[in-house]
Amino acid sequence: MSHALSNNLLNRISHKVKYFESPQDALNKIINKTIIPYQVEYQPGRIKGKKICWLECSYCYGGSASNSDEKLTPDRYVDLIGEVAKGPQNINGVNKAIYAGYATDPLNYEYIDDLIDESKQFNQIIGIHSKLIKISDRLVDILTDNKIQKTSYITISLDAGDNESYNKTHNLGIKSKIYDRVLNNVEKLVQNKKHNSSDIDISINYLITLFNSESILVEKAINDLVSIGVNSLRFSFPQLPRGMNSNNGFIIPNKAEVNEIYNKLINLISKYNGQNGTSVVLNDFDNDNNIADFRTMPCFARFIYPAVAYDGYLSHCSQSGAIHFRDMSLGNLQNNNFWDLFYNYDEKNIKSFLGKDFAKMKKNDCRCDRKEHIVNSSFKNII
Repeated sequence: MSHALSNNLLNRISHKVKYFESPQDALNKIINKTIIPYQVEYQPGRIKGKKICWLECSYCYGGSASNSDEKLTPDRYVDLIGEVAKGPQNINGVNKAIYAGYATDPLNYEYIDDLIDESKQFNQIIGIHSKLIKISDRLVDILTDNKIQKTSYITISLDAGDNESYNKTHNLGIKSKIYDRVLNNVEKLVQNKKHNSSDIDISINYLITLFNSESILVEKAINDLVSIGVNSLRFSFPQLPRGMNSNNGFIIPNKAEVNEIYNKLINLISKYNGQNGTSVVLNDFDNDNNIADFRTMPCFARFIYPAVAYDGYLSHCSQSGAIHFRDMSLGNLQNNNFWDLFYNYDEKNIKSFLGKDFAKMKKNDCRCDRKEHIVNSSFKNII
């Protein structure tokens, strides 16, 4: 990996991406209804079965979400991807499609290969967030094709250094060997990427909990992944899910524990940065960005990165894509055009409009993720 590419990737995994020219420019476009999202996230929910995700992790942001019989049809998803990519009349569409989940894993969706391939056909930048417990050969070929757009990526949530810590962290039985399975899938992607000279970035997230913070586990994960040749390995700390506070976070470290773990691991992790072309970093986002609350207001997430929730509704953001946020949704996409719902707001009184949304967010215990905290904070001085 070149030094320039390494810095570019490091900025992206550290939430230092520039989402708009300036907050004022973005606000002007919102008022004129010419704003185009930086990205649209799709969170397809599995059609068959009662579970919408593979696992039930205690630190999952969407752990309080329940399944729904309301789902977009596969054909509607394909049409929707086209609507988003083509854009509204006389305005270019969205050039970045994210496949992830608030309470789901996109690769657990039966037709995920078709959806991602559709985004690829529109020459969109593709981003995927998954635990990578399984991946089809077809999807491996789609992602590692040399025609995929630059800065496309797949980020794999690993959060462990061996099978035992994986099982403990993810509430699994002691005999499961999913850590090994995930590593095999990662290696398959990396080998195909190299063979095809593909531009996709293959990155790993390791959320540090009280069950996986031992130095020996962290170093083993680093060695496993650096030897495979992933582009980046980011260690960070989980945020408290909806309904939790610092006293009932279970395996989530509190602020004092985060400081202790950070100081214990920073030198170990830093010494591997750049080995075999892999960016290896430890981030304490909350401390670095002075994040002390569950949300940063006013919230502009719906204009920058709205999400298509697993129930088929257009949600404000990736963190509100569930049934219990229904009164915050922008509308049902099964029977409505994306852009009709996206631009359905009172542009003549944005401050009042945002205030009404804030009341709903507070009632629903809506919480920002790190990129939302950072982006929302940039608007504080202009509205």
